[in-house]
Amino acid sequence: MIDSYVFRTTTLNSISFNTFSGLVVRGIFFKILKSFSPSLAAEVHNLRVLSPYSVSPFENAKQRQVLFNRVPGGADLQFKIVAFDKSISKAVQQFISGGEVPTITLHGIILPVNMVTISSVEHDFSEKTSSGATRFMVDFRSPTFFRNTQKGPSLLALMIPKRFRKPVKPVYRYVIVPDPYHFFRGLARLYRQFCNSNFRYRSYCEWLLEGGVALETYHDLRVVKIWDSERKWWRGFMGRAVFTIPKDLYDSKMAKLTHTLLEFARYSNAGGNRTAGFGVIDYCVMDDRVYGRHDHASDAV
Repeated sequence: MIDSYVFRTTTLNSISFNTFSGLVVRGIFFKILKSFSPSLAAEVHNLRVLSPYSVSPFENAKQRQVLFNRVPGGADLQFKIVAFDKSISKAVQQFISGGEVPTITLHGIILPVNMVTISSVEHDFSEKTSSGATRFMVDFRSPTFFRNTQKGPSLLALMIPKRFRKPVKPVYRYVIVPDPYHFFRGLARLYRQFCNSNFRYRSYCEWLLEGGVALETYHDLRVVKIWDSERKWWRGFMGRAVFTIPKDLYDSKMAKLTHTLLEFARYSNAGGNRTAGFGVIDYCVMDDRVYGRHDHASDAV
């Protein structure tokens, strides 16, 4: 079960942050958890596994424009919290229906929540997908980056008995382009964790490594730098990218899984810092062409 909560509020005056608004929304999320259960908030905050929630940055509700470090006065704002865990969802529901009009606080300014739109997903998204889709336009609406983790001992170190080896600290390399392998592999990990434990993760990733999904082109791609309140920063890209499944690697099951992951990504976000409003995406199918037996037979001639 996935529960999505879209909150709407209105500002009277402009409010500036010294950080990205997605980080501010994450702070609001943890205040909601803490008001429900301090122990739950601490548990979720200290998790060392995939986090069972995601949030969006503040957006202009009418234009759906992501707001970075400032919200304008007189604007209708919205932000989203998505819960992949029942206890988290229960905490958000308690905040909404606690008896009084719920409020959020931004830089000491109390704003009433005007409306909350709640939706739930009970299936595994495969019902919405079409196995024939081969091209997808993905809109990376908020800063997105991926982590390429280099870890583990070298081949020479593996020859040394484990008790004599020194621990190897993982090294993270940041990928700030819409690389299809990192994009879909990360979504596959999240999907296996929160939606379908039987997801064919290994075979899907092997197919990705073979080039099962390719980057066809991109539009208005740009890199932005995001700061937090402690002057730590991240870089992420924004823009639109078209991904395609090459004809010679087309597999109807893998194509359907790819479409399923994109549906799921609308809730989970993608890449690093997805719990702080990074990696918010939307997408559309660009065609429904299916490569049938005739096409494969023609290739073999």
